[in-house]
Amino acid sequence: MNQERKRMFYIDAAALQSYLDIEVMTNTEFDFNRVERLYGVENHQLDYDWVEKLGLGVVKTNYFNDYYIYNATYDNLMNESTRIGLYYQLTHPEYDDKELDRWIFGDKDGINYLLGLVGEHGLLVVSKLKEIYQQKKGNVIMFPIQKK
Repeated sequence: MNQERKRMFYIDAAALQSYLDIEVMTNTEFDFNRVERLYGVENHQLDYDWVEKLGLGVVKTNYFNDYYIYNATYDNLMNESTRIGLYYQLTHPEYDDKELDRWIFGDKDGINYLLGLVGEHGLLVVSKLKEIYQQKKGNVIMFPIQKK
């Protein structure tokens, strides 16, 4: 069952610059000139351990008291999207991101990309993702083949 990722959304960071007071909640730099998107997850307690391991950061808007995740590495959109996708899958193991599964575990290039992207925490991320995806594959019910 591939559940939709309905609880995650993003906000254009440029639209927020003029009227929100941002407080950085992680040990990361936040530069409005480099951060293009802020990501939120409804009804979710942020996992700061995964945020840090994936190269992300967290800001809080002081006016609305909302928390948002951002790409603290300021790398390209593909890497940013992957980091956010990894965060969501790792913190929502019930979600089944089949595209991420195929892309990372489809061949060695996917794993090598992930290891390069996440750096020293790469093996932990790969291990946890394998665990999550193996549990989903273990839930397949095989129907017996009827012989004629």
